[in-house]
Amino acid sequence: RRVRGGVMRAFRLLPVAGLLLLSGCKALDPVAMYREAARNLNFSLERIVPKVELAFPLERSRIRIGLDLGIENRSSVRFISRVLGGKLHLEQGGSSRPIGFISFPKGLELAANSKRTSTAELALTYADLRELWEPLMAVIQKRQGGTFRLDGEAELDVLGIPIKVPLRASKRSGD
Repeated sequence: RRVRGGVMRAFRLLPVAGLLLLSGCKALDPVAMYREAARNLNFSLERIVPKVELAFPLERSRIRIGLDLGIENRSSVRFISRVLGGKLHLEQGGSSRPIGFISFPKGLELAANSKRTSTAELALTYADLRELWEPLMAVIQKRQGGTFRLDGEAELDVLGIPIKVPLRASKRSGD
């Protein structure tokens, strides 16, 4: 009789536990906590190093753009990057021009409460940038103002759980 009463009490608590799980209680859902922590990552373009490699004929000339992406993790969650990257744009004179797609190395560990930097390089030929050559040269060589903007996605891993968040960062250059 005593065992039966304990079982009956446990069955009475079962609907309460089910309601908590179905209601999406964040305290019981670690994935929701991980997503929130990932949304609070702070991305910044720390450094942009453009390098012009002139050649003749001009079609053989190249521009290499080195980027340092700073990632600040203010949470208590440890992340590992699966994918970091996006489209790089140059904003100048009220217009935005796409430059190219850049990917940062995979496997970067983002420890809890830390800041890391990831470096990548985008190499483009004059043929790739025919329309952008003049605006880029204005920012790189003539020091006219422009803003480099990175719009993409960060795919992160937390204990084997994939989490995607937008990656947005920008840096003013040439002033």
